[in-house]
Amino acid sequence: MHTKELVQIYTKRGYKEQSIRNVLSRMKKEKYIYAEERSQYSIMDKGEQFVSFVNRKPRQYDVDWNRKWYFVHFEVPEPERQRRDQFRLQLLQLGFGQLYKGVYVSPWDYRKQLLSLIQAASMDEYVTISEASILYRDITPERAADIWPLADIHRLHQEKWQWYQDEFVPALNKEIRGRMDPLELFVLYLHVGEVISEISLRDPMLPVSLLPYDWMGHRVIAELYRSFQSFATLIPSSSNYYQFLV
Repeated sequence: MHTKELVQIYTKRGYKEQSIRNVLSRMKKEKYIYAEERSQYSIMDKGEQFVSFVNRKPRQYDVDWNRKWYFVHFEVPEPERQRRDQFRLQLLQLGFGQLYKGVYVSPWDYRKQLLSLIQAASMDEYVTISEASILYRDITPERAADIWPLADIHRLHQEKWQWYQDEFVPALNKEIRGRMDPLELFVLYLHVGEVISEISLRDPMLPVSLLPYDWMGHRVIAELYRSFQSFATLIPSSSNYYQFLV
């Protein structure tokens, strides 16, 4: 996609042109995208992997848990704290929670993603990954709520559900009843996609047995995905934007 098209789309979303260009520059530097020619961008393997993970992560809600735990142990020298902090952020986005200082845990097997992160950050000498059962002081729902910020994530689900009902659905219905402008529809598509991504990066998608009884994450993400996928029937295949539908 050309920079001009990206600017047109994201200024429609309320972003400033310079901010859009700054993000493109940062994504190029971090090797998520590359310029085939001047101002013409395509996604790279790293970007594809990131998008694929964000799209797949909510499926963990439907996976039967085998009660195994996956641990990441790491200790990084203080002079390397920037790399350490970046790696920690990526662990949290994967869905790991901090069990102890330098020890992170997840009920899901993310070793493929972990190995990719470790290699990309040149962290091989600092990190150990293990798979085990917990023999003493197992992680209960009460303890899970301390390891992961489940109260904050629950509020995020409530906030996004309110946005979906009060803002997104009326805007979509208005567009459907109106002229069905492909750009307007694509902007709505991107907006709901960004909300799904935000939830996916913050919600560890824990097994049901570890979640509070009133957890609404599964229902919220399922409804957002239903709307997200419906755009394949709303945006005409003749539109330039159709090729970008996931």
